[in-house]
Amino acid sequence: MASVNFWFEFASPYSMISALRLLRALTGRINPNPEAQGLPSCQLPDLSDVSIVYRPILLPALFAASGQTMLPGVQVPAKGKYMFHDVHRTLSLLGCPGFPARPHTNWPPNTVLAGRMAWMLAQGPSYVCALNSSGEPSPKLEQGAQVLAEFVWRVFEAEFIGGEDIGSPRVLERLWNVYVAKADVGSEMPNGERAVELANTSVVKNGYKDNTQAAIACKLFGAPSFTTDDGDMYWGNDHLLEAMAHHKVCSLLDQPLGYCTKSAPSPKI
Repeated sequence: MASVNFWFEFASPYSMISALRLLRALTGRINPNPEAQGLPSCQLPDLSDVSIVYRPILLPALFAASGQTMLPGVQVPAKGKYMFHDVHRTLSLLGCPGFPARPHTNWPPNTVLAGRMAWMLAQGPSYVCALNSSGEPSPKLEQGAQVLAEFVWRVFEAEFIGGEDIGSPRVLERLWNVYVAKADVGSEMPNGERAVELANTSVVKNGYKDNTQAAIACKLFGAPSFTTDDGDMYWGNDHLLEAMAHHKVCSLLDQPLGYCTKSAPSPKI
């Protein structure tokens, strides 16, 4: 089975669209707007022979490494205005109304804690439980489980549609309690308050930091991005379908493969 890395940032509106499309593909949910299902931006990827690895990153570090100074939507006001208009339109077509037509006053938020919690959960329930009990588990990237996809989406939803401050531990505690702690994952997960504590431990801080460094090593410059087993890269929500089908069509490409030169390394603690 092929694997694809999904690199995302909670400050990225286009990452939010990809997170929703992947969640629906993983859970079998369909677009409540049948008229829009055939549109490229609304189609769901075929994940029958693809595993998704969720890789939350910190965009400011990525921008600094690639010579960018800030979010393009902040640096170029007209681009920012269009970006929010475009994402509002796409999410409406996907049957998810409520995305703001313009940025909230607190955008972009502090996404560090949310990113750490998503990275921690992406290592799998067994990792979180081991971290909770001993504090010294070995990180191991796992396939994007439904509970992880749900949590990631709900953080985006709270931020952009709910207008909540996802830099607030209380907000993330609540989301974790509802969508992670109560989920049936075969292990007893820590509650939200404890999850925030774990996200602030050095092992998780270093894992999240190293994950962003892995993105820099892959020559990524924005989010969402997708990298494949053979080291190729696709940038943007509009390339989601191509990224998920890469293993089927890569033999047709007449360009050298390996944009990233190698597959994304796993974080090492």
